[in-house]
Parts: sequence; C-alpha cells; structure tokens
Amino acid sequence: MPEGLYELVALGARYVFAALMVLIVLRAWRITLIDARRANTLRRMSPQTGLSGELLVLDGDGKARRGMRYPVIREGMIGASRRSDIRIRHASIRRKHAYFQLTDRGLSIQARPDAPMLDADGRRAGTLLLGDGSEFALGKVRLLLVLNDGRVREEEAPDEMETPGENDDMFLEEER
Repeated sequence: MPEGLYELVALGARYVFAALMVLIVLRAWRITLIDARRANTLRRMSPQTGLSGELLVLDGDGKARRGMRYPVIREGMIGASRRSDIRIRHASIRRKHAYFQLTDRGLSIQARPDAPMLDADGRRAGTLLLGDGSEFALGKVRLLLVLNDGRVREEEAPDEMETPGENDDMFLEEER
C-alpha cells in the first residue's frame, strides 16, 4: 500500500473512532437524563406505589455494606434471589429467607424454618412484628426498619415473638 494512501486511511479511521466516541458519550448522557426524569417521577409517585418504608443496614459486609438502604413495599419476600422483592446479597442470606407483610400493627416478618433471624436482643425468632425504628438481623446482616408513616414506634410495639398458626407457614410450597 502506498504511504500516502496509508496515511489517508489512518487519518480517516481516527475521525471515525472520534465520532463513535462522541456518539457514545451523547447517547450515555441522553440515557442518564431519561433515567433521572423517570426516577424523579417515581419519587413523586412513591406514596401511591405502596412504598411503605426502607431497611437500613446497620452491620454487614461484602455486598450488604453498612448504610445501604432497601425499599420496603407492602408485602413480599426477602432473600438473595433475583426474584426477591428485597434482595440482600450476602453469604448468610438464603435465596428465599423471609416473607414480610405490612399490617396495621407494623411489619410482620416470618423467616423460613432453616433461615436464621434474630430479634433486637439477639434471640432466634421465627416471626417478628416490627415497628418504626426496630432492629433485627437476617443471617449476619443487622437491619433497621424505617417506616414512612411511622405506624408503630419501637416502644409501642408488642412483643416481637409470635407463634405461627397452622396455616401461617408460607414456605411449605415447593420452590420453583
């Protein structure tokens, strides 16, 4: 290939790659703007979406670090699985660790029989009824519950230990 032609092709390739980089940056900027607008819309709508509070990590390591926040909806599953409503990625959290449901008295959490859950005093519990500001632990991750409307304060919360009824066990169904 003649030297003049080579220089011309190299110069053209530089401009093509520079144009591609500018295109990539512009598209990323556009996507960021769209996501920011969508996030603002969701924040404005959050009272209507069923968002009832959040779980704040008080003590954890790995991918569940101190200070991380997990939004809490009205009911769902806590676990390490992608299908979980609250996904806590930690080695001590099972794929389907616990089922939770917001009630008039607070947030009721029922752990699977083989999944470790501790109350604020460090005692093992199968079912907890938590109010705003209550602490508990799933596996080795210690969490704090913050409810949006502050339904039940921790001082007002009834004893956290409840005995589940015969039909209360949500985990007898086979995992899919």
